[in-house]
Amino acid sequence: MMRFLSSGIFWGFIVILFGVGILLKSVFHVNIPFFKILIGIIVILFGVSIIFNAINSRRNNTVFGEYNFNFGTIEKEYNIVSSKGVFDFTNFNFSNYNGEFIKINSAFSKSEIYLSRNFEYEIRADSVFGVVRLPNGESISFGNIARLENSENSGLKRINLHVSSVFGDTKILYK
Repeated sequence: MMRFLSSGIFWGFIVILFGVGILLKSVFHVNIPFFKILIGIIVILFGVSIIFNAINSRRNNTVFGEYNFNFGTIEKEYNIVSSKGVFDFTNFNFSNYNGEFIKINSAFSKSEIYLSRNFEYEIRADSVFGVVRLPNGESISFGNIARLENSENSGLKRINLHVSSVFGDTKILYK
């Protein structure tokens, strides 16, 4: 969308319309509200770009929608903006997981993260004007917290999660 607004085709089209408007006004005394038309075109293009981004969005991002992240290989980072995201890590393939933190960022959103009891988890949670609820019942509304979950079962593979919530609600639960 932004690339199109900064392209020569878009601005060339606007200049041509402006020139046609000047000719129509001076020759035929027709008054066309070009500024309102320009704003309308920009709003329509923005809406179309939201629709196409929702259809063709990357698997680890969701904006203005709802998405269930419940299968496949693990990504390094997930972003949920003005949306609802449900993560079911019980179906993810962790065979190639190298121990890096998996980041889940939630802004103006609601997120639910379901964990498997087959892993040990190191959870780092940050929250600003939101809330992150941990599986043990603790919650953080402003600041950060770090906890080990399911650590009583030694020998389990450790999964590292870094969860951030800004003006959002994130729940981390066992399934």
